[in-house]
Amino acid sequence: MPRVGWSVEQRAAVKRYMLFTTIFAVIGVAFSVFLIALGIKGGWVLLGMVVCIYAATRLFVGNVKRNQP
Repeated sequence: MPRVGWSVEQRAAVKRYMLFTTIFAVIGVAFSVFLIALGIKGGWVLLGMVVCIYAATRLFVGNVKRNQP
């Protein structure tokens, strides 16, 4: 049974979700840098969480996209 690729609407939705994810990641990194500059050690934890979640999302979407025909 042949697999059908993503539709135009699905590709647009993924682009929109990744845009929101990128915006929230930039805000999270900026906020964690602000916290680190203030000397709050929780900023490092926030930075690590934001980077890990963003990287996992990018890897997941890239893997799904690569497996499409």
